[in-house]
Amino acid sequence: MTNILKNWDDNNSNNAYFRYYTPNATLVFSGAKIGRDAIRAARDSMIHPINGPIVQCMHVLESGFVNPAAAGEGGEILVTGKVTYDLKNGRKVVCPVASLGRFVKGVDEEWCQAEYYEVWMDTGELGKAIGEMVE
Repeated sequence: MTNILKNWDDNNSNNAYFRYYTPNATLVFSGAKIGRDAIRAARDSMIHPINGPIVQCMHVLESGFVNPAAAGEGGEILVTGKVTYDLKNGRKVVCPVASLGRFVKGVDEEWCQAEYYEVWMDTGELGKAIGEMVE
């Protein structure tokens, strides 16, 4: 899970976070995105180093819980933490977050990949800050 987040946060990763999702994975964050193309489109629509509205983000994990499956089969990981969003106007907004990933034996990689990843986040302050940028 840390590799997904580290690569998600890195604008120069060349979409390396894809390698940690199965080809038909579901990401639930402000609605369901199914498949790598939909996941990339969701990220690109909100995080862009020039166009914004978010130019950079950084996840910091605070706690995690594992629900293992059978050996070599993956399992579930639940994490909590904070995400700092750097906005195009220079403002930083910190949002509390929790996420649950369900991992399976790698489909097109040798490591376990997320087949399902759901995010819960308090985005009230972030939405307000982005709204103020476009007014």
